Amino acid sequence: MNTPLPTNPEAHLRHALTHHAFLDCGVIFDAMAFPVYAHDDREAPYLVGADKAERCEQLVSITDEGGDRLLAWVRVPKESDVAGIGIDLCSANDFLADEAGERFAQLLFTPGEKRLVDQMPGSLPMRRAKVFSAKEAAFKSTAAALRRWYESHDEEVFFEAMDFELKEGCLAGGHDRPRRGNRVDKACETLGISRIEISFSEYRGMAFCVAVAVRQAAPRHPTPLDCGVLAL
Repeated sequence: MNTPLPTNPEAHLRHALTHHAFLDCGVIFDAMAFPVYAHDDREAPYLVGADKAERCEQLVSITDEGGDRLLAWVRVPKESDVAGIGIDLCSANDFLADEAGERFAQLLFTPGEKRLVDQMPGSLPMRRAKVFSAKEAAFKSTAAALRRWYESHDEEVFFEAMDFELKEGCLAGGHDRPRRGNRVDKACETLGISRIEISFSEYRGMAFCVAVAVRQAAPRHPTPLDCGVLAL
């Protein structure tokens, strides 16, 4: 039987990485305690050493919402199937069941995602916030692979968070192929990403999503309740 995901962000992160090779991970809640990091051209954060070079063995993602600022980090071995991570907090207050919230949902979600929202447990604002946070986290999880690509290629790889589409039925842990924008399909294939695993929980009344970008040829594993799989 599937069990609910942890409500603590660090426990959630570890849960999302259960079937993947990693050395350690954590979530830092105090911005003053964040390690030294820089931003790439897409404004994605990455850790740097004393020589200002990227510490490629440690993947990071940052999210800001409602005064909360979290940094998630994962230290991975070279043989790890984890290509990147992404986290996102989203306030359910942005999706209230009023006229403004309805317009926001109409603008951001595909018809399939609207049907998916109807299938999810919880309040309507929280359900919508979870789907939106999944798009953002999935987008963030591709940042490290994109930087590696630009180190040796001049060809531009362009896509946006809203190009990701959460597939109906993924909350049951299914592995069916999702319908995604052609730009995302092409980009993930180019970057060597076979799928992006997503999982939801709630933190201080906000939706919290963890996305794990998985390298091509990595084996599949069963996924827990409230976990979707974005796969090529």
